[in-house]
Amino acid sequence: MPAEPLSSMPQHPAGNSGLFPATMWSMIQAAKEETEALTGLERLARAYWRPLFVFARQRGASHDVAADEVQGFFEHLLSRDMLKNVQRGEVRFRSFLLRCFTNWHVNEHEREGAAKRGGGAAFVRIDDLGSQIDEPALIEGESPDTAYDQGWARALVEQAMKRLELELQQHDNRVFLLELRQRTFATRGAGPDWEELALRHGMSHGAVRKAAADLRKRFGVLLRTEVRNIVSKDEEVDDELRYLINLLSIAA
Repeated sequence: MPAEPLSSMPQHPAGNSGLFPATMWSMIQAAKEETEALTGLERLARAYWRPLFVFARQRGASHDVAADEVQGFFEHLLSRDMLKNVQRGEVRFRSFLLRCFTNWHVNEHEREGAAKRGGGAAFVRIDDLGSQIDEPALIEGESPDTAYDQGWARALVEQAMKRLELELQQHDNRVFLLELRQRTFATRGAGPDWEELALRHGMSHGAVRKAAADLRKRFGVLLRTEVRNIVSKDEEVDDELRYLINLLSIAA
């Protein structure tokens, strides 16, 4: 039986089908309950911690030192004192996270005889972060701030792609759709062989190309939702998306 085209399948709003509500950052800033804000902050921070590791490495820290710094910072970030900073202003989460990290880094190195990190945040389950860090390729001649933003852009794309894959896995023809996703978003090599894919799955060439177009469109919706998660206003989404796309084109 021919594979069912993606466009004929039920679609769900991005804000209801993924990992976070559509306005997670705004929710954190407006949270009335401290526990609710901490939970939201932890979920966002856990999703987007990797750019901080890239930033630390680009500044000259070794792999182990950078991993230790990010771990220590997260234990500081996910503490009740930080909520006062979270709820001030309407800064983008990307900027907030980097500002907090650089301030913490300066204070940490100036403080002598400080208590062991994490003493006030034992409830935070982030012990697995260190084991998840892969060695990123350092960008020669790139400033740490630019490397951080490029890492941030990649993290947003990765989160959106994970959400897309989770959606595709729910469909009956997930084997076709997951292969289509891999070919559609391949970054290296020749373009997708739609004819071969259509033949193997009993579809027309046009149906496969249409399914690929639908896949790109759905990914765009999910990426937009990821961006909306970490800006304060709807009006900021387009600017952030343009900046993200520009960063990825420079890094390509």
